[in-house]
Amino acid sequence: MHDSQTAALVTALTADVGAAHVLADIESRRFYSTDVFREADELAAVVVQPATVAELQAAVRCCVARRAPMVVRGGGASYTDAYLPILPGTVCFDMSRLTRIDIHADDMFVTVEPGVTWAALNEALAARGLRAPMWGPFSGLVATVGGGMSHYAVNYGSGTYGVSAESLLGMDVILASGEMVSTGSGGGTGSLPFFRYYGPDLTGLFVGDAGALGIKARMTLRLIPRPEGFAACSFGFPDGVSALNAMMEIARLNVVSQNFGLDPRQQKTALTRMESASSIEAALSVFRSARNPVDGALQVMRMGLAGRNFLKNAVYSAHFSTEGATAVEARQKLALVRSAARRHGAEVANTIPTYFNANPFMELTPILGPKGERWKPTHGVLPFSKVLQHHADFEALLGEYRERMQRHRVQLTRMLMFFSTNAFIYEPTFLWEDERSIYHRRVYPAALLPNVPEHPAHPQGRALVHELKDRIGELCVRNGASHLQVGKDYPYLATRKPESAALIRDLKQLLDPHRLMNPGALGL
Repeated sequence: MHDSQTAALVTALTADVGAAHVLADIESRRFYSTDVFREADELAAVVVQPATVAELQAAVRCCVARRAPMVVRGGGASYTDAYLPILPGTVCFDMSRLTRIDIHADDMFVTVEPGVTWAALNEALAARGLRAPMWGPFSGLVATVGGGMSHYAVNYGSGTYGVSAESLLGMDVILASGEMVSTGSGGGTGSLPFFRYYGPDLTGLFVGDAGALGIKARMTLRLIPRPEGFAACSFGFPDGVSALNAMMEIARLNVVSQNFGLDPRQQKTALTRMESASSIEAALSVFRSARNPVDGALQVMRMGLAGRNFLKNAVYSAHFSTEGATAVEARQKLALVRSAARRHGAEVANTIPTYFNANPFMELTPILGPKGERWKPTHGVLPFSKVLQHHADFEALLGEYRERMQRHRVQLTRMLMFFSTNAFIYEPTFLWEDERSIYHRRVYPAALLPNVPEHPAHPQGRALVHELKDRIGELCVRNGASHLQVGKDYPYLATRKPESAALIRDLKQLLDPHRLMNPGALGL
């Protein structure tokens, strides 16, 4: 796109959303073209920040009329090139001003705009004694519901209720034509968006699409009463195989609300984060989250110094939370968890799940490691029958690369998680010494950043991370893994059966014939 065309586009977008919310300066273009992992080779030409769905639709129509490619940025916590431009003249839609929440308590659904964060939604619903079934990822302070539906999200509530999309009833989606379609029951004349399944599941077409088929303008989620009961336990295991077997056995019980397993290095990082918090603030947050003052006092006592240090010398650990309409129900479920876990490991203090129940959504401090390292997760979603093989393959890969990793100061940690009764996430995370990007400088909590060590550019370490990431991707393909947060990173289209790939391409051609919606996403 030539300078004159960009200027005309800026003028037109300014008429739609106002001059203050159309950003064309180089600093803004660089920031909005950078995710957790890297800066795009092609910067966005302009960033637009609509405040209403009407403004969003007008801005989309403006781009469509000028054949300007579009990418959508929610909370910006992606590390899979999800919103990074690949074509000149791309417009980045920053959804951070689209934050309306409409709660329909009688009908047990809530409709939100795409910029609503999971933390804001959870807080609004808590005031009504309600909750979404799956209620957010760790990054819910910044991660948005729109991003969670375009790329999927898991964690809180996922042990029972699965991925974010399983709580979704319907959406309003703006197509590349500029038209807006409504899915589910909300697509009917005069109908409320209370039910997803009426005729073909059109909602499913736009879930997990990485924004390649349309831009989400509103989403409706079903609600449940906020559970009163909470219980948690933690177990240490002598090795990874024991931890994985325990977690898979517990998943099949269908009683856990959220869970995660940590290898020794991830465990140390989690404990470091807990210890970096003020002891008084941590104790108060645990106390406030308890069912009553007596229970709060007991929880704080258990989370004393000894409890916080309990896993420093352990190998693998796993942490399980249950919930119920009453505390009795939550404890009954936890008894089943304990019975299964004891066959593989030993119970330890439940410090970590108690802490995260009180502080579910963290600031984006993990984007830099404990010693200022760069951070990049990757993952595979596996059937249980492939988990142990994948683990063995990963251990062999670590052995193959151990010397080079040590030489170039690259580390790999792992987080483990199951959701529902049938899927397992195996998530390696890279830490390596390297220079910060504009993303780290603007997103990392400003008050903490001066205390985080800085490192010079380390291209050899960065190249090794890319090489290892590709090798891990090969393991995922070999073991039949799926992926969340596909973006432009995971080989979605390349690994589809020919008939499935053809159908996806046909859908793209039908809905977006000029390839304007997030070009490159899903491999399209």
